[in-house]
Amino acid sequence: MMMMMMETKQKKNPTCYNCNIGNECSCWQTPPQDILEKILQLVYLGDQIRLGLVCKFWRSIVLQRDMRGSPHEIPWLILPQAPNFKNKLSFLTFPEGKLSKGKVFKLNLPKPVKGGWIYGSSKGWLIIIKEKGLKSKMYLLNPISGTLHQLPPLKTIPYFKEFVKTREWELLGANGFCYNVALSTSDGINSSSHFTVAAVFEDKKTLGLCRPGDETWSVFPVLDINQDDCLLDILFSSSTLYALVRSEQTGRVVPTSTLNFAYHDGNLKLKLVYDKHERTNKISEYQGDSKIIPNATYRSKLLESTSKEVLLIHQMVDYVWKTENDCDAGLNIEDDEENIVGDEGDDENDGGGNSEDDERDNGDGEVEGNNEGNDSDDGDELDNENTNVCVRTRSFRTYKIDPYNNYDFDMTQCLGDQILFFGDDGSFAIPASDIKEVENNCIYFAINLFWYQNLERLLLKPYTSDELGICYLKGQKIERPFQGMEMSVFYQASWFTPSL
Repeated sequence: MMMMMMETKQKKNPTCYNCNIGNECSCWQTPPQDILEKILQLVYLGDQIRLGLVCKFWRSIVLQRDMRGSPHEIPWLILPQAPNFKNKLSFLTFPEGKLSKGKVFKLNLPKPVKGGWIYGSSKGWLIIIKEKGLKSKMYLLNPISGTLHQLPPLKTIPYFKEFVKTREWELLGANGFCYNVALSTSDGINSSSHFTVAAVFEDKKTLGLCRPGDETWSVFPVLDINQDDCLLDILFSSSTLYALVRSEQTGRVVPTSTLNFAYHDGNLKLKLVYDKHERTNKISEYQGDSKIIPNATYRSKLLESTSKEVLLIHQMVDYVWKTENDCDAGLNIEDDEENIVGDEGDDENDGGGNSEDDERDNGDGEVEGNNEGNDSDDGDELDNENTNVCVRTRSFRTYKIDPYNNYDFDMTQCLGDQILFFGDDGSFAIPASDIKEVENNCIYFAINLFWYQNLERLLLKPYTSDELGICYLKGQKIERPFQGMEMSVFYQASWFTPSL
């Protein structure tokens, strides 16, 4: 953890002493605390962490719980983990406020979670799964402070014991079992257990709930097992758990129900939101040399706005036929090679394990996300295993959900003074005025969408994606600063708000 690593680094630096002269003045190494705090407020979080390595006095200032990253910093993006290098966390940071100026920032994982897969993030916390068959464990980690919470064992989910016997387990591992995780709050989470974790697991019809310290998950069936309905996403907002449902029903909010799970002063409130259906396209066309199916499908996520409104976001995507070399350009970013947080040791092999046991599926059918529109007129060609199809973002549609009007989904393309950060996991909104030189009314997106016919074949090699960019809602203009980012099916693209 951060404290442990800093203790080790401190041995290489001279001790910082308070050299008083006549007990009236101090040396430059220990200026007044209020001045240090003002300095920290002016620098980015990565630089705050580096300052914490100078000496114990600086470290004590940096690790104050109320100190956070610069308000002018774009949230970090969690980068894919290499299968044999899972002892480190890699983030793409944007200290200059531009996606095209990204820099890699690396942190060491604490020993208990070395070798684990990063599932995603929620409210400044990483969700990590460490696979050990029936002994697989799930953790919450604040990678900046090093605080770690172990959640109940996955084997306390009734159907997990059957899942580990399947071919899907052999291919995808335990992470394929977990689809969505949401935290109720980030307040006080470093030092207390007064928060709730909600999760959607493999059957997509039940909710798992727990608190750190619980010995088992509490499982609640919320959808009829005899129907095709499934849970797509979950979100805590205003003391209510919202669950997005894919169903034949469209654009409907079910009246609030309660779950027999203690939450604040009563039981947890649950509100089911039935996803609004979008019209999708099935006919291909040519744009230049590229063959595409525009608006072939869409993906749906729930997100809380800066004014605490619940938003439904639809990401409209195209299918694009590509040649093998179309996505070969690599991600052009600077690597800081920082190793700051975590335990020292063998960074390359400790906890690596068998990569087959560690793999997981980000896909939901042939395209990861909502499988609307897959029965296209080009079905024969799409069924060909040699077809190279990329999934490309076309636009975003945003809806405001009125929790008191069961049929009111108000479409809006004006977000006001806010920016949405949209990912596979870890999506949220922040005020645009908090970041210098950025436009409001836009969506920063980072997603891992892929087409596959043969999952086992797809697992054999990484692929590249252009789906890291900005969508300006007025005019639906999309910028993609990076022409290629190496992906794998194990990766959950997640935005992350670091805090100490």
